[in-house]
Formats: sequence, structure tokens, C-alpha cells
Amino acid sequence: MSNSKNKGKGIILYALLLIAAFSFRVALARWFPNEEPVDSQVYAQLARNILEHRVYSPALEPPYQPSIIRVPGYPLFLAGIYSVFGIENNAAVRIVQAVVDTLTCGLIALIAFLWDPNQKRKRRTSIAALFLAAVCPFTAIYVATVLPETLLMFFSMAACLTGTLAFKAKAQKSVALLWAAAGLLAGAGVLVRPDTGLVAAALLITLVVATLARKSEATFISKRDEMLFRFARASYLGSLLCLTFSLALVPWALRNHRIFKVFQPLAPAYAVMPGEFVPRGYFAWLRTWVNDSRYVGQTIWSLDEYPIKLEELPEHAFDSPEEKLRIATLLEKYNNAPGSTDPFGDDESLDEPPPGDQNDPQEETELETDPQEEAVEEREEINPAQEQLATEAEDSAEQNTTQLVQMTPEIDAGFARIATERIARNQFRYYLLLPFRRGVSLWFDTHSQYYPFEGQLLPFDNLDAKSHQQIWLPIFALLTLVCSLLGIQGGRELWQSGEFEARRWLLLVSLLFLLRIGYFATLENPEPRFTVVLFPFLSILGGIALTSFLNEITSRKRASK
Repeated sequence: MSNSKNKGKGIILYALLLIAAFSFRVALARWFPNEEPVDSQVYAQLARNILEHRVYSPALEPPYQPSIIRVPGYPLFLAGIYSVFGIENNAAVRIVQAVVDTLTCGLIALIAFLWDPNQKRKRRTSIAALFLAAVCPFTAIYVATVLPETLLMFFSMAACLTGTLAFKAKAQKSVALLWAAAGLLAGAGVLVRPDTGLVAAALLITLVVATLARKSEATFISKRDEMLFRFARASYLGSLLCLTFSLALVPWALRNHRIFKVFQPLAPAYAVMPGEFVPRGYFAWLRTWVNDSRYVGQTIWSLDEYPIKLEELPEHAFDSPEEKLRIATLLEKYNNAPGSTDPFGDDESLDEPPPGDQNDPQEETELETDPQEEAVEEREEINPAQEQLATEAEDSAEQNTTQLVQMTPEIDAGFARIATERIARNQFRYYLLLPFRRGVSLWFDTHSQYYPFEGQLLPFDNLDAKSHQQIWLPIFALLTLVCSLLGIQGGRELWQSGEFEARRWLLLVSLLFLLRIGYFATLENPEPRFTVVLFPFLSILGGIALTSFLNEITSRKRASK
């Protein structure tokens, strides 16, 4: 009787937590909707063109040329919602994403239940993990955006749950089917965003290592026969996972080959069309000094749209004054591409004084005036209406000034030479120190993206009091630290259990962290949002840690009595 009551209470608690998770996400979608990211606009335009023009293109007007710059999973997801609720109905997108993310919380609870090695506390661990996932502000905010992170997390957790069930299955047919399903889900995730392939890689490595390391239940004549069996089993199941993973990408790869005559099963690394110029030398130069996401906007996302100012670059971007001068010269060429115009005429003529005014101290003395008298005269002569007209004229002049910027192959080659020299000069910095710093920056961030108070915690002097950054950013940084510590403790619990199965889960989650952070730490754009998919795994480990901690407190209280 007591067991049935406990089950009933457990079901009610699960339901309440799922309702709370959904309500929290709907509230974020309601109060913090965000459509500003350029990627959001690209995804939405792709979806609109699919519905209105039956072409996969981000173009805003005819001709709608087919595109290859984004994988089709998320645009198709948006198109499906738009077809039901109306084109550009992003409010409906947010509600659907809230439902999807709530389902992801349910998957987290299931995985936590399966991963906890202690049979008696599995349900409590599952509830604790669900609670942590439900209130996690880092993942929940993405339902308010038009970005693929919510769908990415769902497919990542679904693939890991299926892989977990495959590890635990006994019947050979079930094992094969579950690994095939895990491959398909991971492949579907890649069609949402290509880095989901890291999840498939972690599952594959765990599968191979666990299969080779664990003794088979079958009886063999010799150890050699047993090792051959393990190797054959690992090869068979690993090949099945890879096959179904690849099959999910076949339609997209065939479409790209048919239209563009290229083999492209994912999306191009720099989101460019076949044959377009990619400034690889410039990106190589960025990889020799960028160690934080704060430099990404001004150096990458603004490329070929806005000027890049030398004074906004940090000192560690230059190894010497001579190198700084070379970079300044390259940026000057980039910032002033042929075709720039100025409504006032020649810039140089404006900067130079008239010939007769040079080196004439008498005239300079005569022109000097008292600043206070000058200010009084200006106040007397210029009334508010005139000031407003002058300001409007100034703004109009600025709008009419066209400063063309362009990264040309010549400029890119210059950056490539500097990058090569910097790498040769300090290989330790390039191959070890900078990736390490980018990895730290990727994880130990406030993860406040897409909140009104988003920003960098340091330096403190730059915090914006109007958006209350001085309050929220330290709180978010502390939450990141708490989640990390809970995750470490949860991993410690898995290891100390001494069970092969528990250590297998620890291997899987360690690979998920190392592969993702390690991969993005090698790139020139270390954006913390690329690591948000790891927080659901911290919820699982955190649930294990919290349950163990609460059980220990309960045991001590009972012992004291």
C-alpha cells in the first residue's frame, strides 16, 4: 500500500515539476522575446522562402538562389510552425520551443534515473535532476529566441537516452535497434546544427571502449577468442551507429550534390556558398590572439560590414610595434576600400590647414580666444531651434558618408603571413595556451546571452547599472560555478560506486565535455552559447550529487538519534 502511495506522490511531483518547467519557459518567451541575432533572421527567411517560394534560400528578394549555408533542420522546423500558425508567427515558435524544452527536461529525468548506480535512490535522483533542469536559466532562455539550441538539446538528450537504453538492453535485437535509433537521432541533430556530431562521436567512443573493456557473459575457450568476440561486437555495433548516423545526412548531401555539384553533407565551415572567397588568412591571424568572446563581434560578425578599429584591439594582438604597424596598414586598406565617398569632398584637404596659415605664430596668437567668451558668444548666437537643425544636418551628412569595407585576397594574404610568423614565434601559445584560455572563457562565462542584462562580468567598472548587470551577472557566474561543482561531485559519485556501468556513464559525459569544449576552443569565435548543450548533463550529474548529499544528511540524523 505504501509503495503505491509513494508512486502516486512521485507521479504528482514529476507532473508539477514539468508544469513548472513549461511555465518558466513560457514566462521567458513572454517577457524576453529576442529576434535580433542575425542567425535568427537567416533561419526565419529560409523558412519563409520554403513556404512562399518553394526554395531553400535566405534571399530577401528575387532571384531566390538556392543556398547551402545552413543545414535544413531548424528552418524546416520553423516552416512547419509557420504553416500552421502563420508566417512570421514567432510567438508560436516560442511556445512550441517551450514544449520541446519541457520534453527535454523529461529526458533528463529519465537519463538520471538510469544512470544512478544506487537502486534505492533512483527516483529521488530523477526528481532532483528534473528540478535542476526545470529551473536552469541558461538553457531555458533559448526558447525565447529563434535559434536552434532548444532543438539541438532535445536531439542530443534523445540520442544519449537511446544510447543508454542500448547499453542496458539484453536482447541482441533490441541492442541493434537502439544503437541504430541513436545514430538516426544524432544524425537528425546534425541537420539542426553540425556540432551535434560531437554527441555521436562521444557515443561511439564510449561504445567501443566499454565493449572492449567489459568481459562478455558468454563462455570462451581462450582469452584470444573472447577478445576477438569483443572486437567483432564493437565493430558491428559501432558500424551500425555510424551507418544510421550517415543515412540521416544522405538527403541533404544528395540535394547539395545535385544543385551545387559538391560533396557537402553538413554546412560549409564559414557559411559561404561554393566558390565564395573565405579570408582564411585573416581567421588564422585571429586564432593567434583571440582568447575571449568579447572580441568576436567586432572582428568576425562585423567583417565586410563595418570598419575594424585598431584601437579596439587588445595589446596581446601584437607582438611588437613593427607588427602593430603592419596590422594597422592592413586594416587601413580594409577600412577604406576603393569606392568610399565623403559628402564634404577630399578628406585630406580637410585635415590640412591653408598654405598661408602654416608656421605663422602671429596669426595663431591673433586667432586665440578665451574659451569662456567663446562659449558665451555661442549661447547668444545659437538658439535651440538652430542647434536642432545643425544636429539634423550633421546626422544627415554622416548618413551620406559611405565608408566601404572589404577583406580582399591581398589583405587576407598579409594577415596570413603575420599569422604564420606568430605561430612560428610561439607555438606553445598557439597550440596550448590560447586553446586553454578559450576553453576557460567558453565555460566560465556568465552564460547570460539573450537576457536584457547580458554581458561580460569583468571588468566590473564596465557593468551597466541601468540593466542591473552588477546584480545579475555575478549571480549567473555563481550559478555556473555551482552547476559545475555539482557536476564534478556527481561524476565523483559515479566513479566511487566502483560499478563498471556507472563509470561508463562518467566516460560518456566526460567525452561530451572534452570534445565540445576542446573543439570550440580551437576556433577563432569562442562563443559561450556553443556550450549550453552541456548544462542538461550537469543537471543529471547534479541530481546524483544532490540525492547523495541529502541521503548522507538523513543518515547522520538517524545515527545521532
